Amino acid sequence: MATKPIKAFTKRAKQAFQYAFWGNESAYPTASTSAQRNAQGDMNGDLLDLMSRHKMLLLRNDARFIYTSNSTVSGAVKQKSGKVYGESWRFQSHSQDLDFVAKVEADMEAIDGLLDIRGPQFSFRRNVKIESKSLDVDGDVFVLLTESKSGFPRLQWIEAHRIGCSVYDNEDRVEAGKYRGLKIKSGIIYNEVGAEVAYRVLGEDKESFRDISARDMIHITDPDWFSQGRGVPAIASGMLDWYDLAEVRDYEKIGQKVNAALTLKESNETGRADQANRIIQGQTGASQAPFKSELLAGGTIRYLKNSSKLETHESSRPSDGFLKFSDKIEAGAFYGMEWRREMLDSSAVGGAGVRAFQRDINDSINDRVECLARFRKRMALYVIAKRAKQGIYTLPEDWTKCSFTKPREFTVDDGNSRKADREDLRAGVASEYDILAKRGYDPIEFTTRRAEYLSQRKKIAEAHGLADAELGTVLMPGDIPEQNAEMSDEEKQGASDVLNFETLKAKFDSYGVAVRAGSITPQKADETQFRSEAGLPVISPEVDSAWNEDEGYRRPITLAIKGEEVSAPIDTTDSNETTAT
Repeated sequence: MATKPIKAFTKRAKQAFQYAFWGNESAYPTASTSAQRNAQGDMNGDLLDLMSRHKMLLLRNDARFIYTSNSTVSGAVKQKSGKVYGESWRFQSHSQDLDFVAKVEADMEAIDGLLDIRGPQFSFRRNVKIESKSLDVDGDVFVLLTESKSGFPRLQWIEAHRIGCSVYDNEDRVEAGKYRGLKIKSGIIYNEVGAEVAYRVLGEDKESFRDISARDMIHITDPDWFSQGRGVPAIASGMLDWYDLAEVRDYEKIGQKVNAALTLKESNETGRADQANRIIQGQTGASQAPFKSELLAGGTIRYLKNSSKLETHESSRPSDGFLKFSDKIEAGAFYGMEWRREMLDSSAVGGAGVRAFQRDINDSINDRVECLARFRKRMALYVIAKRAKQGIYTLPEDWTKCSFTKPREFTVDDGNSRKADREDLRAGVASEYDILAKRGYDPIEFTTRRAEYLSQRKKIAEAHGLADAELGTVLMPGDIPEQNAEMSDEEKQGASDVLNFETLKAKFDSYGVAVRAGSITPQKADETQFRSEAGLPVISPEVDSAWNEDEGYRRPITLAIKGEEVSAPIDTTDSNETTAT
């Protein structure tokens, strides 16, 4: 008999003592005013209990404020969601029933703009972008599986703030109804082992509500903890950094404005303007007011009590130190949301850093895609089941096998990426299917369209009395252009011979370099192989005798005129080098 599951919820231990000022009792800090912002409360408990309704509301409010008011954060979130969407996410059936595949894929494409209950401005595919933004800013989002009166499948996306507890809930146990006695936290109702069984959707007055079964609702989230309930905004870990950066930059901008307003500095004995010589904005010195600065067409003159001197005001703000420090803090905040600051400006990244930066971005995109794909599959299967019930098609046994086209792989050097794809294709470590999928194409759709194009192209050529080749060359990704079809057999053979010669020469050259470097000891088998590849005569008895005489180690050959004394070759090897036999 299997062991029963452990109850998921335990009573949280009381804090042994209270922290001075305001201890942060949330697992994630908010920007609430505090004399000791770093003070921590007791975090030894289920994250579900650590994140109270109040703290969750504050966290989401802060995250939304940062997103809407900070252009850097907003741009990064939008950039990430755009890469995650990548104009892809087309439904793909992997059923063996090809007739079903054709019908279901065509139907999913046709009803894409009809599934969202709010209308065609929210399409099933493009809603992926908003889902990704919701994970970054709100932490989660919900999708209600519903239908029209005629039985047509409909989907209703519900934002995070609509799921919660009413003002009269004690935020612990459901007090009445179908789910009475079950745990409820931040609008999610759990059974005793921690599984989500229902969601509480709040009404407009925040007092009325409606409990929706988890069977009819999808909770899109990407949890960090096993004990987690509601999703936490991805930007939460860098929230304090974003607030601090915003404040510091505001102060810096004020300082720059002040500096920009100062145009000139005049040092004199009084520290005031000489009214007799005052000519400011066309006015002469009638005023005797004891001021120490004057307006000058958008700037001011500051008077200093000192020896007479007039000079322009110069400012070093913002300093290089401030900019570097600000960039470091910003980079850390970006890491918290699994993004890279270099996406704003990649000019400073080079060499191996580019590859690491590119890999990090693709890892982040792929992780988000994998997260959303499992929820998307459930939505798609719900729609397909409803459409089958309407008689649009019949479901085969393997109808649940499906996926979505993936967004194009991110790269900062498309040329090198394409070169790598060609090399992988030639080496057999990647297929045409893999390369097309990596670039965001549906391989089957791409191949079908290409076949249709080639068929139409052939018809057009015939209609105009042309050969298909005269319309130009059509290449697939990774294809190697063939030799000109007009080349004669002799020319083709000559080109092949040149290629073979260059290949053999490169091989011989590499061997010679390795021998001279002492990395390879010449062997009789090497000469036999090279003679065969080069089409040279086999080893003669004299050469064979020389090999035997040297005991398998071939000495350098020195050519000399017959009858002259041959001197021993100069030994260029290191005296400590051991000669292999």
